[in-house]
Amino acid sequence: MLVGVAEAQPRGKGQQPKGRATPKRRDAQKRRRAPLPANRKDAAKVRRERVREQRSLQRQALLSGDERHLPVRDAGPAKRLARDVVDSRFTLGQIFFGMILLVLVLSFLVNPRNYPTVAATINVLSLVAVALVFADSIRVGRSARRLVATAYDDKSAIGITTYAAIRAMQPRRFRRPPPKVKRGQDIGK
Repeated sequence: MLVGVAEAQPRGKGQQPKGRATPKRRDAQKRRRAPLPANRKDAAKVRRERVREQRSLQRQALLSGDERHLPVRDAGPAKRLARDVVDSRFTLGQIFFGMILLVLVLSFLVNPRNYPTVAATINVLSLVAVALVFADSIRVGRSARRLVATAYDDKSAIGITTYAAIRAMQPRRFRRPPPKVKRGQDIGK
């Protein structure tokens, strides 16, 4: 005579028999599903509410740095490493807005009719500053891509250069998700 598995195992103290049959998988899945809305209007309302909740979670994750709910653009270990590479360095993009503000103030203060060479010098310096910021951001982006490719694989490194370059152009305090590493910290290069 065969003994069933449930009968062969001794019951622990305080355990009671279930008293009902285990439901079939399809029945359990049906019970877990939310009921379908009656019409398209209600379905659209439910979908909008779900999207709103998801965006709210993503917004909170961008502010707090929670890895679980980050948007696809920022999710994954490769993007995390790229963010750490950028955040561990000083980039010209961090002071770019200050430079542009200074150039703007100087351009209002200096009259080009009275001081044409000073105005031309300000314009040239602002163009040089823009070029230097772009070059520095691309350099940091390529460095991040190389580190991601060595740490993970070449497929994970796709798009990292642009992602890191854009992050390098932002002032440190405005970066989202916020930096997790300190400037100058070694990230295991």
